[in-house]
Amino acid sequence: MAEEKKKATRKKTAAPAKAAPRKRAPKKEIPEVIPPQAAAPKPPETPVEVHKPKKIKPLKVSVPKFYGTGRRKCAVAKVYLFQGSGKITINRRPSEEYVCRRPLLIKNINQPLVLTNNQGKYDAEVEVKGGGIVSQADATRMGIARALVVASPELRPQLRTTDMLKRDPREKERKKYGLKRARRAFQYSKR
Repeated sequence: MAEEKKKATRKKTAAPAKAAPRKRAPKKEIPEVIPPQAAAPKPPETPVEVHKPKKIKPLKVSVPKFYGTGRRKCAVAKVYLFQGSGKITINRRPSEEYVCRRPLLIKNINQPLVLTNNQGKYDAEVEVKGGGIVSQADATRMGIARALVVASPELRPQLRTTDMLKRDPREKERKKYGLKRARRAFQYSKR
């Protein structure tokens, strides 16, 4: 009997039947109100530019460039050497202006070209980063010397005798803990 009552209650609590979907009335077509002769004339079609052509740059005559990297302390110089009149530009500035017209640094930069008698034959474009002006000048000198060797390998012995192709290994020693600098200790006070 208990089962019959459960079945009976189940029947009473059945979900309500879903309503039938409503049908929509077809859309009425609206007649055109404006007569065709009174309509505004269409503007003439103009071609729309979707893609603008890139400006074509005139081709430069390719001059062979010779590359050399120079390093000194933290300074790194990328040197591009090519045929020219002897201008050296460092970071897009003339070399004399870049090293503050310091004669010793100007002499250092030009040293490989003077030594190999190529002073008026090559131009150099240098991009240098890191270090100070003195170490940047030394890095530039090394980069120019290495680029000269790439340009003409017979200059290698001449540049090697003056140690221009050799990297100067001297760098600042790291500071040690418990000391003031790399080796300098704090002043000892007995009293």
